[in-house]
Amino acid sequence: MPARASTRQAAVKANKAFSQGAGAKRRGSSSSQIPPKKGKKDVKPNEGNNYQKPSVTEEGQEIKPSEDPTKAQATVNEQPTEAPSKKVGEPAQEDGVKEVEQREEPEKGANGTATAEEEKREQPATTESQTGIRVSPEREAALPSSILEKGIIYFFFRPRVNVEDPHSLSDVARSFFVLRPTPKGARLEDGPIADDSVNCRLLMLPKKRYPASGRERDMGFVEKARVPLKTIRESLMTKETYETKTRGERTTPEARPYAEGVYALVKEGRNSHLAYILTIPRHLGDVQSDFGIQGRGSFIMQSKNPEYPGPASAQLPKGPEYPEKVQEKFKGYRWIPTEPEFLDYQNAQFLMIGEAHGHLGKAGEAHIDDKGTKEDPAQELDRLEEENEERVNSLSGDHSIFQDLGADAEKYESLPAEWE
Repeated sequence: MPARASTRQAAVKANKAFSQGAGAKRRGSSSSQIPPKKGKKDVKPNEGNNYQKPSVTEEGQEIKPSEDPTKAQATVNEQPTEAPSKKVGEPAQEDGVKEVEQREEPEKGANGTATAEEEKREQPATTESQTGIRVSPEREAALPSSILEKGIIYFFFRPRVNVEDPHSLSDVARSFFVLRPTPKGARLEDGPIADDSVNCRLLMLPKKRYPASGRERDMGFVEKARVPLKTIRESLMTKETYETKTRGERTTPEARPYAEGVYALVKEGRNSHLAYILTIPRHLGDVQSDFGIQGRGSFIMQSKNPEYPGPASAQLPKGPEYPEKVQEKFKGYRWIPTEPEFLDYQNAQFLMIGEAHGHLGKAGEAHIDDKGTKEDPAQELDRLEEENEERVNSLSGDHSIFQDLGADAEKYESLPAEWE
């Protein structure tokens, strides 16, 4: 019996010691675990409405915050709003990495979602796109359906080679005009218009003077399309000097702006119209008159099908590279009413026909579907011009055209209205 009792006691002591050792080991293992990060709430795909998948590349690699955001944008359409949960076995991050991650991640509320203030700050700016321009959804909704595009227009001329002081139209080599589209719902406000858009166009008119009547028509072409205003400014407002074998040194003078205003490309019936109202200069002179530009006016505008050869005197070495969906709009016709996208390709050719001078003509009339429901195009253009006039007056009057073009305003004395 004693031996039996001794064996039982030894077994009890062994079990007790074993249980104490195992408990100590479990406690040590539990204390060494890394606690989850604050605010890193795991959200499953079917839980909540704020879940978004992490951004990945086509190869399935996860895009980390330290990678180039432009590369990430090229491979994915969504950006993660919440960091992915920590993987098992992943080493703890350093303090510096934690700080960067906390700065990049928006502050979360109690339920793990972004606060209302943060969501408001992250939303894209829909009411203001550029300095000097504010976008209004109400303005866009009220826009006449016949207005395909609206914006700011600039008129330029370039003097002939080696002519520094042009005295008449005979000293001019050619004319240019620049279309600077704005959003359809845009209204103009005080301040120079920011040079942050890449949809400007430079159009060239070889015959210098704009057509004054329906019997006059001139062909032109798009010299630059879908470029920032800086590119156009550097192309136009730069003097070039070169050497020739027979005449020695020759200088191509810089082009000079002589008017600024607002414009609208209007589609009415079987025609498209380029209508404009000038804001600068406040007092028109011989320069504007000789070029056929008045305080307001319009031209019929048609685009040429590049599949047909043009006149021998107006052929280009290379035509526009229209994509198939644009080329199909010609439907085999040689000329069709101009649409904005036809002017978005270099070497696109167009025809301008004189229509109205001193008024907007048919371009200002309401579309048949808009009568009684929306304003006339003339009313929208008048409002846009009034806004531009107030904006110009808040800057430096006629001289503000150089600020709008991003040129060194101090370099230019005044806007030409009279020939020197």
